[in-house]
Amino acid sequence: MRKLSLILLAACGSASVAPTADVTASTPNQLVLDDDAMNDVSITVTYTDGDGDLGGGVAEVHDCRDDSLVTMLPISAIAPPDVVSAKSEITGELDLYVDDVGVATTGPLPAACSDLGVAALADGTTVFCVILVDAAGHKGPGSCTQAITLVDTAP
Repeated sequence: MRKLSLILLAACGSASVAPTADVTASTPNQLVLDDDAMNDVSITVTYTDGDGDLGGGVAEVHDCRDDSLVTMLPISAIAPPDVVSAKSEITGELDLYVDDVGVATTGPLPAACSDLGVAALADGTTVFCVILVDAAGHKGPGSCTQAITLVDTAP
């Protein structure tokens, strides 16, 4: 099950309409892939959206092990309708949850990850990159977690 929680922190005006994301935390720093109680990652992201319409968009969470490993998390309404219609800037924090991270064959580093500065992954690790897309389809610059250790205890 994938979960998303949102907190609205402030509203004011801005010229940029594409939302920005900055990963501020991720936990845990080690995932046990074959243990359902230990294979979920929580990522905290601060954001700024210049026109207030981030709600109704999505958070793209890219697992940098392969281009096909993308979790799309819908973002519920954040700003009140008057803030959105006034195209006022909003800032806040998103808590993103990717559940059931599993074993995957590592492919070429996805462009979404390399574009955000992720280098080749060390064996037994991954990085998650978050890109926010607002309700109008504006895709902003993303941000990535630190490397997370992956443990596969299956024989």
